[in-house]
Amino acid sequence: MTPGCLGAAPAPLVRFDPHRTRASENAVPQTTTCPECHQGDVISISMTVSDRDLSFSTCHACEAKWWHRDGEEIVLSQVIDTVVQR
Repeated sequence: MTPGCLGAAPAPLVRFDPHRTRASENAVPQTTTCPECHQGDVISISMTVSDRDLSFSTCHACEAKWWHRDGEEIVLSQVIDTVVQR
């Protein structure tokens, strides 16, 4: 007998939908190139935390990392503040 999780269908990929945000001006800028090394290998993860749109991006090539909250670039300490407000 196999566990139920082994036979389960894979979870769908979650992609950022700019129409999902509260207002279009809050949409996270969709960056396909790294602002540091200008390579095109950027991974972005978007989520809603404390009713705020939060997005983390990282460059696979140079490992630069950056965050956006409600469409504005922020530093990690501001991300932590957003999470703690929860």
